[in-house]
Amino acid sequence: MRILLTNDDGVDAPGLAVLLDIARAISDDVWVVAPAANQSGTGHRLTFGYELEVEERSERIYALEGTPADCIVAGMTHVLKDKKPDLVLSGVNRGQNLGDIVHCSGTAAGAREGALHGAIGIALSQSMDYSRGDDRIDWDPAKAFGQQAVEAIVEIAGGQDAYFNVNFPMCRPHDVSGIRLVPHQRFSTSPFELYPSENAGKHFVAILDTPKPLDPGADFHILHEENAITVTPLLLQQTDMSLVQRFGGRLPFSGG
Repeated sequence: MRILLTNDDGVDAPGLAVLLDIARAISDDVWVVAPAANQSGTGHRLTFGYELEVEERSERIYALEGTPADCIVAGMTHVLKDKKPDLVLSGVNRGQNLGDIVHCSGTAAGAREGALHGAIGIALSQSMDYSRGDDRIDWDPAKAFGQQAVEAIVEIAGGQDAYFNVNFPMCRPHDVSGIRLVPHQRFSTSPFELYPSENAGKHFVAILDTPKPLDPGADFHILHEENAITVTPLLLQQTDMSLVQRFGGRLPFSGG
């Protein structure tokens, strides 16, 4: 199996080193094309109208001044165009990617772009406690169960028009309760808001509070309250087919 890796924290991020170990335990044909700098929160943005340089950092490891989606395009159509990867792994992200946050996640976008190119796409994130106000993160759950989670998904992923979002709980490995296949949390409203910085007239976009209520069967609750690894299959076909079928594909039209 040929595996392509990316992330949104940058080519030098510790989570990518964790992902390399996971991938190399699965295959000896592992490649990296990752952003040269942090691209967190860029979602599925592609860089149009600007020249991009693919820099070879070391054997099979490349950096790109672009987004995770740019990196997968580069890997699929340039670096590995002669033999495209079977599996795209994106992460391991520093911090959880849960609920509606998948829409802006660069980590999720890397997996999604891989799936759009025909590979199995898997995004992986290690949860952490943002309330502590520091950068401490324990990668041990991802290290302990990353290979098992990826192999379990590969086993069920054949022929699915989907990509997968994985989150590892914030606990010791022996406290991980299992791997759960769950939906992502639909929040009652967008979790993002604007709040003022210490500089007059300046603001930040951030998540200050998690919208409530939470679904006890969705990823947010299962990850944090049950210490389970959550796996969420997300469809590439985003059309609400029930609505299309309800109206027979037509809306009222009176003519020109």
